[in-house]
Amino acid sequence: MHSCDPCSGFAGTGVSRRQLADSHDGELAEAVVDLEAIAHNTRVLVAHARGAVMAVVKADGFGHGAVHVARTALAHGAGWLGVTSTVEALTLRTAGITAPVLAWMHLPDEDFTEALLAGVDLSAPSPAHLAGIAACAEESGIPAVVHLKVDTGLRRNGSSPADWPRLTEAASRLERAGLIRVRGLWSHLVHPDAPDHPTTALQIRAFETAVAQARDSGLSPDLLHLANSGATLAAPDTHYDLVRAGLALYGVEPVRGRCFGLRPAMTLRGRVIMNRKVDTGDGVSYGHDYVTEHPGTLVLVPLGYADGLSRVASGTAQMWVAGARRPVAGRIAMDQCVVDTGDMAVSMGEEVVAFGPGTRGEPTAAEWAEWGGTTAHEVLTGIAARIPRRYLPADEHVSPLRRLSETDARIRVVVLFGGPDGEYEVSCASAAGIVSHLDRTRYAVQPIRVTTDGEWVPGPAELPEGNYLPRDLLHVTPAGGTRAWDSVGLAMPALVAADVVLPALHGPFGEDGTVQALMNAVNVPYVGNGVTASAICMDKDTTKRILGASGVAVTPWALLRRSESSLSAEQQQELGLPVFVKPARAGSSIGVSRLTDWGQLEEALAVARAWDSKVLVEKAVPGREIDVAVLEHPDGRLEAGPPLEIEVNGGRTYFDYQAKYEDRATRFTIPAHLDPDVAAHLQRLALQVFETLDCSGLVRVDFFLRDGTEPVVNEVNTFPGFTTVSQYPQIWAAAGVPYERLLDLLIDTALARDAGTPLGCAGRAEPSTAPRQMDGDSKDRPRR
Repeated sequence: MHSCDPCSGFAGTGVSRRQLADSHDGELAEAVVDLEAIAHNTRVLVAHARGAVMAVVKADGFGHGAVHVARTALAHGAGWLGVTSTVEALTLRTAGITAPVLAWMHLPDEDFTEALLAGVDLSAPSPAHLAGIAACAEESGIPAVVHLKVDTGLRRNGSSPADWPRLTEAASRLERAGLIRVRGLWSHLVHPDAPDHPTTALQIRAFETAVAQARDSGLSPDLLHLANSGATLAAPDTHYDLVRAGLALYGVEPVRGRCFGLRPAMTLRGRVIMNRKVDTGDGVSYGHDYVTEHPGTLVLVPLGYADGLSRVASGTAQMWVAGARRPVAGRIAMDQCVVDTGDMAVSMGEEVVAFGPGTRGEPTAAEWAEWGGTTAHEVLTGIAARIPRRYLPADEHVSPLRRLSETDARIRVVVLFGGPDGEYEVSCASAAGIVSHLDRTRYAVQPIRVTTDGEWVPGPAELPEGNYLPRDLLHVTPAGGTRAWDSVGLAMPALVAADVVLPALHGPFGEDGTVQALMNAVNVPYVGNGVTASAICMDKDTTKRILGASGVAVTPWALLRRSESSLSAEQQQELGLPVFVKPARAGSSIGVSRLTDWGQLEEALAVARAWDSKVLVEKAVPGREIDVAVLEHPDGRLEAGPPLEIEVNGGRTYFDYQAKYEDRATRFTIPAHLDPDVAAHLQRLALQVFETLDCSGLVRVDFFLRDGTEPVVNEVNTFPGFTTVSQYPQIWAAAGVPYERLLDLLIDTALARDAGTPLGCAGRAEPSTAPRQMDGDSKDRPRR
């Protein structure tokens, strides 16, 4: 593979990015993957492609990490993912990536059931493969989505022209039987690095002949795809509906002799672990193939052919040491190699770069390919799994948007609020804060109110910029008396036209997974937690059981179901007094009573059961009340904010509805005056709760700090109050994330999750100044 001079490297990445890139974190060797380079390369490919872009992430993303690359590429304009096997496809699904995935290599009798359940598209290159896929579809009851592959000259994978009519006719019969759907027809180019080769024109004609035959068989595929990376950049006649980009995605120029401004994404580097002085004529490494010509210094680098360096490159390869290229001295061994630094003294621990983007003069993967007599594909995919990967995040997030018009690329946000539950007014207040602070240069905002009767009332398609009070939102969403089920249909066009829905709903209906399930059903991205986490966290009994089983301390409780109206003497003794009686599945402050006498239980049950038949009786935990906010960033990182302490005044004995929403005497202290170890422990627990309950986007974890030191989880809020004075926004404001920026992050995370690629943050131009308070040791941690 021929290379060209790098057109750009870490342009615009800043000092902090370079410092991040220069940190080895104690590793002897590592591969640093610059996801901003992946993002840049994706944007280059999208700009050239006439159709959709499939990011090929087979072979663990060409050695870069398939999940990280997939998320990045999808966030920056790719719409599809391509892998070799169903195992690779299911790895992406397990990581939560929901974008379309095509897997194209398998045995005819493979069990495709898991792939069908996961919605993976499958390639069928022969009648036997198609029959195997159809058999699994029939047995599982899940129709398969297939792409028929025709061989147009590569003589490798794909149906021969002679067998093609038999394959397409069989596919047509199976499609009519409801067992498969043919989504695509595809083929593969013979000359990937020379798309202008005369063979390409012959392949185009052969492909179009195959497409015509397939249509004559009764097939109507949505997608035709032929182009690889090189053709995407240099042969627009091959683009059709979809292009498949592999090598270019990772920054290697795919067309011989041409440069398209791609940025290599991987840097392979190690540390000097030993140095020695040598004299003229000293032999080095096995066989003494290399003999020193002058006195100087040799350094030992812990990288060898078991790590991915080409043994064939011994004698010609170079590495970057102390600001200059230096020859690899002698044979490259399994775990190590020697570099001759000449008369330059190099200290142990100093960095050595095997290859990188080339911006500092260091070798590139393309050069290693030339030295080893191979391709850059082999160099990149050959970097061993034992070499740790570290990821530099993308600096910006470009979301694929449903555009408002040809000239307006703002994100269309629907703010959903209200709801038929006890926290209707709180929801209206949260929505007022949100619509007042959404940046209209970036967002087109439409409110939709759900009345207390369940009627869905869309507001103006574009709510003007301004400061809104709850009464202003009610004014622009006047109820018309339409029945709930009819009104949902009337509101549906506004919902499905949205780029993202922000459900500013609290309590049942809004936080219990109901609305989230509706958004899933109509395939609309939304901010916050999904169906499962919402349902679990809404049910305080279920939340306690799951957290307790995972080792997280929770407030002791007893459960009274519909037919139960009293506690046993043993339960009363175990809980003691006072206790709190509350609905299991209502808002955090709705229907709650504090009991100081068991004779009050019947009355408290009646209050709680006005909201839910399932009631908790909780032991009062004496101690401080501390809240910790957790925020998921668009790249999947979790961050716990500084702990907030609630101080209830005005004679109130606990943080009830009035204290929370109406009493100005209630005071929040951020950060809470805590021992640093206790604060860090609370943050770690909050992150553990987030992951244990499979949350996403945001949560607020409410703790009691028993005796001032022992955290006990009280409850988990999946969409906490969101006025400017609510706990969650105040916590992040104290952490340096203002309200507007917080909204940007939540929306970007929702869009990244919808694309299957949490990565990068669009936000505003300025970088976030929020301190990273992760795991108590200030290290950012990727989710799962």
